[in-house]
Amino acid sequence: MKIYKKYKKREFVANKQTKIKLKDVGKVVLKKKEHLTIEVNRKKNEVCAFDWGMYATSSINNRLKREGLKTFIVKNISKKIFVMLVDNKRTKNFKKYIKKEKLNIIKELK
Repeated sequence: MKIYKKYKKREFVANKQTKIKLKDVGKVVLKKKEHLTIEVNRKKNEVCAFDWGMYATSSINNRLKREGLKTFIVKNISKKIFVMLVDNKRTKNFKKYIKKEKLNIIKELK
């Protein structure tokens, strides 16, 4: 695994209409059969690398549920599709975000 931390964080507008800004803080490069845990607000998700690609999330119906996360497939107004992991305790914030960003929930995965 290689970690590339950006000391000068690139800030950019992720959505021009709603003016949401993000900071690019770095990159992690995994070799095949490496596993990485990502933690946000004390909730964990895993990424696993293989020679055929990667697992992008922990098991939706087991590990993510135990972590207190719900999984949604959403589509934006440009018809781009995303997987979002939502903290059970922050569902209200997610619904506000969905409305503000004009996202359409395609499916909640259980």
